[in-house]
Amino acid sequence: MRSSHRAVRPFILLAFAVGPFLSGCATIGGANYVSIEEEWQIGQQLEADINRQVRLVDDPTIRRYVEGLGQQLVRQTNMAQRPWRFHVIADDAINAFNIPGGVVYVNTGLIAQAGSASELVGAIAHEVAHGVARHGTQRLSQAYEPNVLAGVLLGGNPGLVEQLAAQVVAQGAFASFSRSDEREADRMAVPMMAGAGWDPEGLARMFERLMAESGGGGGIPFFSTHPTTQDRIAGVRAMARGYDGRTDDGQFSSIRSRAARY
Repeated sequence: MRSSHRAVRPFILLAFAVGPFLSGCATIGGANYVSIEEEWQIGQQLEADINRQVRLVDDPTIRRYVEGLGQQLVRQTNMAQRPWRFHVIADDAINAFNIPGGVVYVNTGLIAQAGSASELVGAIAHEVAHGVARHGTQRLSQAYEPNVLAGVLLGGNPGLVEQLAAQVVAQGAFASFSRSDEREADRMAVPMMAGAGWDPEGLARMFERLMAESGGGGGIPFFSTHPTTQDRIAGVRAMARGYDGRTDDGQFSSIRSRAARY
């Protein structure tokens, strides 16, 4: 049976309560108040709350496959020694998102709609890139003063963690990143994919496929938080030139079929 983030109605009011803060500006000069260690601590708290609110896939074959792809990509980064986790949500909405602390979620809907393994890898690489660039904690630092974040880390503000988790579940994303964040994630994803042996053109093809299927992006959660334009697609394609890599691995077709059953 299929499920959707839209079904998690009880949490939407909390999402509206916290949402405006994520568009605020408490920092000066874009400072990040959160250390790497603190980021992973926040990530663990968010992950625990989110995992209680969504339906995670219990198919070990799908889970191992996505985890394997994710770890291939992480090994190409300067955060390869950190403990990253990759989860698959049983939801036919086409989406994937990252939360601070090395946690990436991929919906079965995105897996089922990907045209090749490299397209799926492209979407995951983009999310890993947001994590490596620490865009999530930069957004937190824009929204909250250091003492508020310290309260979260010391366990004195569990309500804020719950509200942030509720926002993620309701919106299918941790935050709406800026245009510069998106371009940076694109730039990082291309060499990451190539380093792992994948054709970076897969990221451009994934964007193109989803835009075509949605008539320009409307109705697809991934595009509501990752606005994609033809310029961005052209930019990814230009960066991908000169790289070679595989588009398939012999497993993807089976994984896509399994994901489509959810």
